[in-house]
Amino acid sequence: MPLLILKLYALINNPEHDLILGSVDASALCATLMILLGAYSRLGLDELSNYNGMSRFGFTVGIFAYLGSVALMILLLIDLVNAYSSVENTTLVFAFFLVWPCYALVAFTAIWFRQGGGGSNERYPKYIALAKDLCFAALDVFSKAVFAWHTCSAAFGVQVLGS
Repeated sequence: MPLLILKLYALINNPEHDLILGSVDASALCATLMILLGAYSRLGLDELSNYNGMSRFGFTVGIFAYLGSVALMILLLIDLVNAYSSVENTTLVFAFFLVWPCYALVAFTAIWFRQGGGGSNERYPKYIALAKDLCFAALDVFSKAVFAWHTCSAAFGVQVLGS
């Protein structure tokens, strides 16, 4: 993710744009922290699934780590939208990174369903795992295809559908 953020800013090729965080390196650090906070909650705390067996402090730290991760993502998105606003034909680039909040929404939905349990005694119900994997795969296919389309359009100088 940090390398992707660096690449997105490099594609702008405008060193004079005003960044919220002040520099491209700070944005990459912000992306790194976003990933680490989200990973702590998702992997380290098992998506807060053992809510009843977890200490109140651990649960609170997990919630704040998730919220911090989402806040950093929103900050990065605002910065990217501002940076790309002066570039022509931004539709494809916006379509690439404006789907990122959907990843957080899918993760939050999976946590919410796991908290309810759905009447299942499984540690990680299969239907939640399958639904989450399908949603993540669909988001990946969309965003990666859009980014590849934008990159190819820029590399070959071919404008397709206003790219």
